[in-house]
Amino acid sequence: MFQLLLHTLPLHANPESGVSFFGDGYVEMPLASSCSAIQLHLQFYTRQQNGLLFLAAGQKDYLLLELRAGILQARMDLGSEELTLKSPAGPHLSNLIIHDVDLLMADGWMTLIVDGLFNTSVEIPRPLEELDINYGLYVGGTGSLELPYLIGVSVPFRGCLHMVTFNDRDVLSALASSSGTKRSHSIREGCSVEFSAGPNDPLGFLGPNSYIALPGWSARNEGTIEFVITTSIKQAPLIYQSGLENDFFYLEIFDGRLRGVVEKGNGVVVLHNNIYLSNEEEHYVKVFMDVRKFEILVDYYASQTSNKGIHSHLDLQGPLFLGGLNEKAAQRMREHGLGFMSGNSFSNTSFVGCLEDLRINEEKRSLQDALITRDITAGCRKLEQYSDYDDAYEQDEAPTSSAPDHWHGPVMEPCRPDASLPPVFANFTKLLHVSPLVVAEGGMAFLEWRHTQPTIDLNSANIRQSQVVFSINMDPRHGQLELGISRTRGRRKFTLLDIINRKVKYVHDGSERPMDQLLLEVTVTARKGIPECLQQGQIYLLPIKISPANDPPEVVFPQGDRMVILEHTRKHLNPDIVRALDDDTPCDSLRFQLLGGKRMEEGYIEYDFHPGVPIEEFSCRDLEAGHVVYVHQNGPTSTLILQVNDGMVMSPVATLRVVAVEPDIQVRNNTGLFVSQGGAVPITLANLSVETNAIQQKVPILYRLTVPLQYGEIQKQGSLGGEWKRVESFYQQDVEQGRIQYFSTDEDHHAEDTIEKLQFVVQVGQKTLRNNTFLIRIKRATIRMKTMIPLQMMNKKERNITSADLGAALEELSSSSEPFHYVIIQPPRKGNLELRGTRLTEGFGFTQDDLQSHQLSYSATIRDSKETEDTFQFRVMAGEQYSPIYTYRIQVGGDPDAPILTNVLLSVLEGGQAVISKDHLFVKSANSMNYVYEVVDGPTHGKLIWRTLEHVPASKEVITKFTNEDILQGRLVYQHDHSETLEDDIPFVAIKQEEGSSDFEAEDVRGVFRVSIQPVNNHPPFQLVNKVFNVVRHGQRLMTTDDIAFFDKDSGFSDTQIVLVRKDILFGSIIAVENRSRQIYRFTQDDLRKKKILFVHSGADRGWIQFQVSDGLHQVAALLEVQASDPYLKISSSTGLVIHQGNQGTIDSSILSLETNMDVRTDEDILFRIVAPPRWGMMLRGGQQVSSFTQRDLLAGEVLYQHNGSRNSQDKIHFSVEANQVAVDAVLKIVIVLDPHPSPLNLVHHERIRILQGEAVEIKNDYLLVEHEEIPPQEIIYTVTISPLSGFLVALSHGPTSDEPPSLDPIQTFTQEDINEGKVLYLHSSPEIQGDQFTVDITANGVDALAGVVVDLEIVPISFPLEVYNMTVTEGSSQVLSMDILNIPSTYFTALKVEFVIVEPPEHGIFQKVERPEEGSLSAFSWSEVEHQLVQYMHDGSESLVDRFTVVANISKHNQESQPRTVYIDILPSNDEAPVLMVNMGLQMQEGGTAEITPEHLSSEDEDSPPEEVIYSIRTPINGKVVLKPSPTTSVQRFTQAQINSQLVQFIHEGSLDGGFSFDLSDGENMSPGHFFAVRAKRKLVITLESKRDLIVCPGGCWGNIISA
Repeated sequence: MFQLLLHTLPLHANPESGVSFFGDGYVEMPLASSCSAIQLHLQFYTRQQNGLLFLAAGQKDYLLLELRAGILQARMDLGSEELTLKSPAGPHLSNLIIHDVDLLMADGWMTLIVDGLFNTSVEIPRPLEELDINYGLYVGGTGSLELPYLIGVSVPFRGCLHMVTFNDRDVLSALASSSGTKRSHSIREGCSVEFSAGPNDPLGFLGPNSYIALPGWSARNEGTIEFVITTSIKQAPLIYQSGLENDFFYLEIFDGRLRGVVEKGNGVVVLHNNIYLSNEEEHYVKVFMDVRKFEILVDYYASQTSNKGIHSHLDLQGPLFLGGLNEKAAQRMREHGLGFMSGNSFSNTSFVGCLEDLRINEEKRSLQDALITRDITAGCRKLEQYSDYDDAYEQDEAPTSSAPDHWHGPVMEPCRPDASLPPVFANFTKLLHVSPLVVAEGGMAFLEWRHTQPTIDLNSANIRQSQVVFSINMDPRHGQLELGISRTRGRRKFTLLDIINRKVKYVHDGSERPMDQLLLEVTVTARKGIPECLQQGQIYLLPIKISPANDPPEVVFPQGDRMVILEHTRKHLNPDIVRALDDDTPCDSLRFQLLGGKRMEEGYIEYDFHPGVPIEEFSCRDLEAGHVVYVHQNGPTSTLILQVNDGMVMSPVATLRVVAVEPDIQVRNNTGLFVSQGGAVPITLANLSVETNAIQQKVPILYRLTVPLQYGEIQKQGSLGGEWKRVESFYQQDVEQGRIQYFSTDEDHHAEDTIEKLQFVVQVGQKTLRNNTFLIRIKRATIRMKTMIPLQMMNKKERNITSADLGAALEELSSSSEPFHYVIIQPPRKGNLELRGTRLTEGFGFTQDDLQSHQLSYSATIRDSKETEDTFQFRVMAGEQYSPIYTYRIQVGGDPDAPILTNVLLSVLEGGQAVISKDHLFVKSANSMNYVYEVVDGPTHGKLIWRTLEHVPASKEVITKFTNEDILQGRLVYQHDHSETLEDDIPFVAIKQEEGSSDFEAEDVRGVFRVSIQPVNNHPPFQLVNKVFNVVRHGQRLMTTDDIAFFDKDSGFSDTQIVLVRKDILFGSIIAVENRSRQIYRFTQDDLRKKKILFVHSGADRGWIQFQVSDGLHQVAALLEVQASDPYLKISSSTGLVIHQGNQGTIDSSILSLETNMDVRTDEDILFRIVAPPRWGMMLRGGQQVSSFTQRDLLAGEVLYQHNGSRNSQDKIHFSVEANQVAVDAVLKIVIVLDPHPSPLNLVHHERIRILQGEAVEIKNDYLLVEHEEIPPQEIIYTVTISPLSGFLVALSHGPTSDEPPSLDPIQTFTQEDINEGKVLYLHSSPEIQGDQFTVDITANGVDALAGVVVDLEIVPISFPLEVYNMTVTEGSSQVLSMDILNIPSTYFTALKVEFVIVEPPEHGIFQKVERPEEGSLSAFSWSEVEHQLVQYMHDGSESLVDRFTVVANISKHNQESQPRTVYIDILPSNDEAPVLMVNMGLQMQEGGTAEITPEHLSSEDEDSPPEEVIYSIRTPINGKVVLKPSPTTSVQRFTQAQINSQLVQFIHEGSLDGGFSFDLSDGENMSPGHFFAVRAKRKLVITLESKRDLIVCPGGCWGNIISA
């Protein structure tokens, strides 16, 4: 009843109510309380099977409500034990229905009620405790809370919560309030529709922070991701998943195309797909990954990479992020070094658009599978509906990105004509003419004037070169642009002046792409007189052409330089074993060359289509096609020394070690078969198969029958759908391909089932696994033929087969009335079997009724002069009953006119010739022998020639046509080509020629003439191994093929054919290992190879053994020198080990050759001990570092030297060898082939260093850091080539004891390690405050130096520097404040937030913003505004000539301020006022006299003109004239105020007493007319002498009387 109501009573979710939790959200309510009673009520709605709903958290107490597998579970612990309640196990509560839950604790019981229908209770143990809550209430998740009882708690809830109340506290209410009592994360009001999304609903990403977290993608061995995408976003992440260690997978939209990055532990692999998909159209995308291939397919256009042939697994773990990333995933990407992908911020950018039909590993995925979502909607909107998010998204996008292969950017709009502009802009459309930049592969080139040449004269346009500003819109893809301009390093801008000064250069990354490009936006900063388009900016695409360099190819071994092959087998070489790396040469132009000759004792290389023919070179294309085969012949180890040539340059030598191991054959499956009598059953690998120890080698595994079969036969199908033929042997590959079957051919009737024992051996190479039996149970047949009379055709061409000829019957009578159905197993070969005119083939058949009604017929299709027989095989079926296989015979009468063909095998000795006679090949008929033979193909190993006399040279003509007459005359000869072959074939057609007949009417006979080649033993054996046989004096030692061996070039050669016969020896004896009691005088080379021969020394220390060696026909003599001595061990290393830098090499017997005269039977008895390990690597066995190993390890190729990647060209290993208590020391030299193109030194940090004036600074690696992956810091050396001028470099060194103070010593060289350890300092010693620098060359062994690296030193003054300069402004106008007026000569201070404060404002003007003067006067402004000339001084128009203001520079953040500085302003007046007459007092003078006109008499002023420019223009005076002192006789009509002030103007009176002159005032431009200067003269006074008398003076000082005359 509860289950029924659970589906019907609850309500579905209302989108407008509730709170949405998206899988990582939670609500936290702080609460500290103790509760004796609990009343929890909540309503939830979800599809999620697991999720935390509610938690009341204490230190140890807790109350927890969660979903587990769709069942509600409540857990509570009050300190004594945990109590648990669960909802019923019926229908799950994760069914997208709102469920109402009450959890109560009261009166000693805890009760759970679901939907008001189900309740369950549990009694709380006594004594009753309270629930102590210390950490608060949590809904939906636990946030960052970590407590022991939370281990194993469900994941955060995903779905809707419509109500959560705890003891009358509404936990979900007022989440948006600012009260601070609740905290929430990643939730949203309202119930999102995405929780009810169906499995086919598309995924809509709203942006800018959208993402979906899905269960992880498994792609260890193989994986796929498919979807349909619609978007207009050109750059965004799409898929990301991290993995074990450094493994990860990342897919993004990059410039509208897909770019994938994968790391499997072998280095990052980046793959681009060039299909443009950001066009608001649907595109199908598929990503494929396996152990060796990475493929991105867009609209069925695939791009792929083989990951350089390295087989590795992609081990991913954690969730799969779709469309974006959370902060944790973004941090992992930064740790991967993927800061260049999708900008430098991953947490706030996402994909915007739609994904449909998402399938991961071919399984459909939807929102129903989501673990976490953010800003996702179910279903796809139209793309314009995403526009609300565009602005935010664009802000989050990286400012630059790498360029694509083909740019689809904005089209530059030409400028529109503007008549108001200067004439230089007439017909102006664009500012620059762009020319391609050409750079060598891996090189650099400066951007010059010719690459961005202006289309107009900039001077005529009043545009400075520094005003043409370039902004980098899109970085180049295959290089980088380096700017030698420190002030713009972070702004990524430069000017045309920087280009002219060669401050902008492009550095190529060395890749093989022929083109690159740079997207630039060009603006002009001039504010007036230029077109609007130059102010807004123009887009230019600068092409970059890469001049290719032919790098040498390289031979690499993707799976290591050791190849394992089974002895005496063939192994195909492929790119997984050896490959050529050459980025600038296609595979078709590369050829491998094998050094050391075609045929070697151990093995050789051949083409699979020319077996047995050694080759010493092959093409890269043949290698990729699998045509190149290595054939092993002898010995446990060998080497293949390879080079590859691209037609111009040869690669370095590379050595592939070949290790041959003895085949180990193990039976894997032998189940036997069950077959019905007369039936055929395929033999599969599940029935019969063996395993070998072959490593990545498809070795031929041969099954050969040893006993004839009794009841059937093994058949092999010739080709797919071809004919089945009986065979006595087959390969396991045939079984794998379904081409082997057992066919029951037994026609006898048996009373019970029979058993067929298939006895066989298995052979791999020369190793054989014997005594194997495969059992086949044959169920007996129950239908037999009661009538089977052969058909006699007589001379008829067609006859019916009736029930009188064929009739079947059941062995036991049955009530069943099933009809007999005859099934054709093999149709007739010389005629056709037809049913009602339709030919019957294999698998078809007829019934007994057809025989009774005469519907079956046979018609002969061949002509033969003699009577012949034809047959067909059939089987009879009746329901589940069946018969054996029966063969029905048909006698076909002869046709005397039919041609008779004689075709008998011709036998020819190897290299010989034989006449083809009529006994071998001849065609004739009863009425004609006139036949012409045409050779259709071949012969392959010889040719047909005409027979010549003995003294006549053989004809070189190759015969392709001959007649019966040529055969009868004995003229036709087959000549063999001396090859080691056993047969040859000559397909032919013989055509009857009649007089008057056409070719169309000619009768032909077709056949294949076969030639058997009898091999000739024409090569004597020759000695392959010939060296001194060393033995311990009076000791013994095995004699093997390592001491003496022979080879025979004849085909079919084997060791058993080589027989060695010795003569008597006086210094020892040769005995059998298995029977030491008798001497051996005759043995085979096979005995030597199987170590069956033992030599025992006695007598003289030196002697020779005589051998007579025979291959059965030829004999040769041979001597084996024997040398006896004391026991010894000798180690010889021909050239030592040669490996490439950073690789590993196998140390085997070809590297360390051990010679001894002791009888050491097992390789484990020879022990190598490492006395001194290598310095630049380590010794490994089985992947573990070892200090010893045995000869067996050495021969098996299990001992490796692993180089550590350093750039040291030599290493060595000191070791000792011990065997039978004899020891010897030796040294193995190791040659390291350094990378011919090593990676350059990496200048990681090259920063400007700031030093406080007069102080010292440590040069840290944050300022100067050079790294190389293969060179330690102590080997990176800095050499000072130009010393600093204002200080010096010193090294900090400590004394031998801690009490001694450290010393500072001047240095000229130092290392990166010195910098890392803080030992390098710069001391500033100059009193001047100015910049400094020094130049270094950075070198390291084996790599190119970094020359001329300049280290800039910025001297920071102790006080805040502020420089001011006077300025000039025209009266009433403005002047922009620039760095020429206010300057801070320190980039250290200018990088801070500097503010200028006016402490004393100007009297005759104000400061205001250039672009917004209406905002009024400024009392402060920033350094940036001065730098960009955004502030101006505006004069008030007064007639003042000077002004000034006082300013300080302030950095409030650092509490620093400069000294006040005063700027003086010169005002250039403008002449806009007329002079003003200030004094006009007139002049009073004596009649007829001369008087000066002074400023007290006449004076004028002009505020904007000096006295020199104030002019008096007078008319002729009434009573005199005006003159100047220097020329008193010359009257003047003009004089200036300056002349009056200098007392140079005089008036000379003439005439009447009253008068004067009228005048006008002027400053040259302005006039003040109509003035009069009055001159009044006084009459001249006359003095008359009226009395004249003498004065008498008394002596002594008394006055006397005046005596008048």
